[in-house]
Amino acid sequence: MVTLLLRHLSWAVERPWVGDFSEEIGDLVRTCQKITLTEPRRELRRGVTCPSCDGLALVRFYPGDWAAECALCPSVRLDEQDYQALVREAYQAVSTPQEA
Repeated sequence: MVTLLLRHLSWAVERPWVGDFSEEIGDLVRTCQKITLTEPRRELRRGVTCPSCDGLALVRFYPGDWAAECALCPSVRLDEQDYQALVREAYQAVSTPQEA
């Protein structure tokens, strides 16, 4: 089935239903993981807040495609470059003295 889907991937990503399709595939993966007890390992990304909800809920799933995802805002997913920029911002905010 994966081989068949990959053959039609370039066509599928241009369809208006691709978001729904992606969610359905994600649901199937999660269902399979629950059945087989093979959920990915999660690692909390400490000290970095989500750019959307300001929660300290960024996690990394191993294996995973994203450097960080927000556990509270499922739509927030950061690639490695965006995550590193967020870490730099958080570090600068902490290391720069606050003006009164």
